Amino acid sequence: MLFSISTPGGLENSQIAVFNPKTGERRVLLGGGTAAQYGGGYLVYGADSTLRAVRFDVDRLAVLSDPVPVVEQVMTANSGAMNFAMSTTGSLVYLPTSAAMPATPRSLVWVTRQGREQPIDLPPRAYADPRISPDGTRVAVGIRDQQSDMWIGDFARKTLTRLTFGPASDQAPVWMPDGKRLVWASQTGTSIPNIFMQNADGAGPMQQLTSSALPLFSTSVTSDGRRLILWENNPKTTQDIVTLDVSESSAAGTRRVEPLIHTSAAEVDGEISPDGRWLAYQSNESGQPEVFVRPFPGVDAARWQVSSGGTRPAWARNGQELFYLDGQGLLTSVPLRIAGSSFSAGNPVRLLTTKYYPGFTGLGIDLRGYDVSQDGQRFLMIKDAPVEQSPSSPPASIVLVLNWFEELKARLPVK
Repeated sequence: MLFSISTPGGLENSQIAVFNPKTGERRVLLGGGTAAQYGGGYLVYGADSTLRAVRFDVDRLAVLSDPVPVVEQVMTANSGAMNFAMSTTGSLVYLPTSAAMPATPRSLVWVTRQGREQPIDLPPRAYADPRISPDGTRVAVGIRDQQSDMWIGDFARKTLTRLTFGPASDQAPVWMPDGKRLVWASQTGTSIPNIFMQNADGAGPMQQLTSSALPLFSTSVTSDGRRLILWENNPKTTQDIVTLDVSESSAAGTRRVEPLIHTSAAEVDGEISPDGRWLAYQSNESGQPEVFVRPFPGVDAARWQVSSGGTRPAWARNGQELFYLDGQGLLTSVPLRIAGSSFSAGNPVRLLTTKYYPGFTGLGIDLRGYDVSQDGQRFLMIKDAPVEQSPSSPPASIVLVLNWFEELKARLPVK
């Protein structure tokens, strides 16, 4: 069995390995590559959007030649997955990078409780996960185009400024309470999303806060700025909500995520209440996604379900109302009654009848794609462009190469 090994150093440090289920032997074959396939005595794999090939002895599990580039500009995912396949008869099929679909243009809009839209004068882009700054003047948002970077929009100046650069995927922004720093999940230097922090004005270097082997996504921070709420994509328990101590007293090299809600269900999108005493989150423990609330930090003391089918919760700034998307993806409100340690939720009320972009991670898992104004009277939503304004699909460009093994024999002759 061929497989790829991802490392914190990024795709250039990935390895291609083989496992023999009969003997239990595991052996690294090549460095700096991913997505290997075998056929006709050759091992073909991806590196830097290029297919490379080596001669390979399948009986001895041994590489017999130096790698040779054989096809360039093959569409590659951030994870290192390559869009190609080989048949046992020697045919090759692949997607060139030119076949990539253009990013879907979307617009940021304010929507009132009465459903009235107020356009925001920022250019249409592939917006994904907006978060309003603590003072309400800016928005941090991931833009899922070819670069998938983090940007800062200024509402008054009507400007959009790029914060991150490079091919790594950046998403899930969270403002620190001071409004000066921003936290988000990034694949910078690794194929695994980890948590980074940087000044929102772009000054200074990015600071890597975690070095986890499991994907992490940031969703909230306590009002004192000491603890981040994250969720972890754990293959053993689907998704778990975890915390990270980012206080000044915590040493950067010793920071470790700590479990907060750890069950066999999928728990994501943890959101701390403004007073820091309650945690709203999404779970499928009932068989469908629902929004729950627990006390914080003592999350095991109680649990309340506040939705009847719901995802992606967000608190009102006054802490007396909780918002979420219902089973139809429409924005819904639940009034809350909180007195001391007593918590109860009222009846859900659907606020909007228009469906907006809900938000997803790069893994396709729910991530909140809206935010709430300071006064709780407007909602920052992502609106898909009308069909007639969307870019037309590019022509199909799947490349099929017949008798490809003959080409490999010429490029990699037996010595």
